[in-house]
Amino acid sequence: MKRPTTQSHLLSDDAMMQYVEQIITKMEANEALFPDPVPALGVVETALAAFRLSATEAAYRDTRAVKIRKAKRKALVYQLRELSKYVDTVAQKDDTIILAAGFVPSKDPESYAGFIPKATRLIAKTQEVGSSRIKLKVDRWQGARMYQFEFRKKGAETAWSVQLCSKSTCLLEELDRFEEYEFRVTYIGINPKPNYSDIVSSYVV
Repeated sequence: MKRPTTQSHLLSDDAMMQYVEQIITKMEANEALFPDPVPALGVVETALAAFRLSATEAAYRDTRAVKIRKAKRKALVYQLRELSKYVDTVAQKDDTIILAAGFVPSKDPESYAGFIPKATRLIAKTQEVGSSRIKLKVDRWQGARMYQFEFRKKGAETAWSVQLCSKSTCLLEELDRFEEYEFRVTYIGINPKPNYSDIVSSYVV
């Protein structure tokens, strides 16, 4: 069943602005299909303009400006999500109508039934000194039901310890301080066979 997606977790600020502009342009061009959008396109345009201005002001990494940019992006994503509900009601799972509105249709669940992709860009980041914690982050995959993070002391021939997380980030706690660990991750999808990321290493402090 196809649904319009906001793509908000995948797009950079610039790409998000382009995506929203595309939606506004296509929905205006296909007014006969979308006569009474909720929220009105003018409301979405106002949120887009506010976000664009905040992104410009945050370009110099001023802390307050960055926080404002994040808030304006969140407000824009909210309006986009509400608009996607309207398009979903009109489209009735018809991906051609979803595309006519400028939205990207969701993928069918069965499209994730094949061999899962290799997990990419795993990062291990040490936390504050004395915490004995490591934060892991990997690229998201829409077909992932869970993320299986694994770790062990570097050079050890022991089995990997496993931590399942519902999100693409995971905080490992109570690790041994001043020890170097290695980490890997795999997506867990419809196909249960793992496809591990490259191994990364980090010291625990």
